[in-house]
Amino acid sequence: MGEVLMRAEGLKKVFGDFVANDGINLEIEKGKIYALAGENGAGKSTLMKMLYGVYKIDGGKLFIDGQEMEKYNPSIAREKGIGMVFQDFRLVPAFTALENAFLSVEDMGNYFDKKALRKKMNEISAKYNLGVNPDEYVWRLDLGQRQHIEILKVLLNNETRILIFDEPTSVLAPNEIESFLELLTTFRDAGFAVILITHKIHEIVQVADVVHILRKGKMVHTFYREDGLHEKDIVAKMVGTEDEKLANVQATYTGEGKVVREYKDFALKCSHMTIRDDYGRIIINNSDLQIAPGMIMGVAGISGNGQRELTEALYGIRKIDAGKISFAGEDVTTANIETRLEKGFRILSEDPIRDNLVPDYSVLKHMAISGFDYKKKLLDIDWEDLQRQMDACEEIKDLNVPPSDRRAEKLSGGNIQRMVFARAIIGNPKFLIVSYPSRGLDIATVNAVHETLERLRDAGVAILFISEDLNELFTLSDRLCVLSENMIHGPYLPEDFDAEKIGTIMLKGAGE
Repeated sequence: MGEVLMRAEGLKKVFGDFVANDGINLEIEKGKIYALAGENGAGKSTLMKMLYGVYKIDGGKLFIDGQEMEKYNPSIAREKGIGMVFQDFRLVPAFTALENAFLSVEDMGNYFDKKALRKKMNEISAKYNLGVNPDEYVWRLDLGQRQHIEILKVLLNNETRILIFDEPTSVLAPNEIESFLELLTTFRDAGFAVILITHKIHEIVQVADVVHILRKGKMVHTFYREDGLHEKDIVAKMVGTEDEKLANVQATYTGEGKVVREYKDFALKCSHMTIRDDYGRIIINNSDLQIAPGMIMGVAGISGNGQRELTEALYGIRKIDAGKISFAGEDVTTANIETRLEKGFRILSEDPIRDNLVPDYSVLKHMAISGFDYKKKLLDIDWEDLQRQMDACEEIKDLNVPPSDRRAEKLSGGNIQRMVFARAIIGNPKFLIVSYPSRGLDIATVNAVHETLERLRDAGVAILFISEDLNELFTLSDRLCVLSENMIHGPYLPEDFDAEKIGTIMLKGAGE
């Protein structure tokens, strides 16, 4: 047995009448990678926030180096060498990476030694190949680059021994994931203990030494690498199903029996479209895009190649620099968001926490924002009628959206994703923009998301579908386009291509 850095005995966390964690026991040893798996709402993030001191422990005991933590908070956790990279990043967009890092370095006092901090950041960034420019503003960076800053902030603490990652690969492009997993093994080999929350089972099998399975707030099973790690066994324990039901869930990813659809006309037409990024540089140049009613247009591309700018331009958040956008035969190039909403535009952005959330609003209140058609009652909304609509909504049931009285700031990243996706699809969309809809979701909910998108497609909705998972894109898309070399390449028939060909276009453009 290795050196035990942390031990939990019977940990319990309660929110009102809801028991998020119940009787959790675990030991964290030096030099091992621990994966924590379970469906959304299983209690994974809650447990990690107790281990990091964000949430007060309502029952049980926590020991670090054998000492019981009777008083515990994030500051004490950091002193004890525990660092956490949250799913929702703790960064100030208007600050540079250097300035954000300074906010996390507690032993520097009030004196801001930029030269010393920049030197240390560059050393850590180079050592782990993080590629962080200390003087870059955070608001200009994509999600993957922001994550690198969060990792660097944790490593700036010389005491750090335990690294906690909450869904770290959900913001990474496919080509970045392998490097990140290698980074985790580097940490392990250097003597760090790593705790990893992820829904991607192949990542667990690839790097984990110990796999803890949570279901409904309880630790239900533990797998060890020396006994063999198998994806099917892990998923079965996560979802609590019999093998035959599990096989049906996995079958949704095979793409077998897919129908090739032909289209005569298009709902969305973008001609010679040029879009600039936040720096004023051209990110998409003189490109065309057409999406028909009843079509899922998949978008592949390395993270930061214009995905966010494209969705913002189509939704009306960002003006295009040149070209024309029309929908249902009408020019909407300069139309505002309100007009596009009236025409049936709906969106799930790449970062719902940043773009689609009011933290102190309940789930029910969020459903009143471009969701259900609500009635007025005196000077307010008829909340009882809205609640009846929500209770009767099949999409909300299928996606297992959290209870209507839960506040958004208390939801996990996966549950926020469920809520925002449900709100987008209940508003009778004609054109649906979805960015990474499966990000942070458990397998059962991913299955429900896929079925929902297919049902909307069959009902005649035009769908732009962005994902970093090529397997998911090939499974769902009727056509594929690729963002690369400042162009929209395609469309391509998925049946005529494979992942290697699409990956080559992602890296080199269509001319290779």
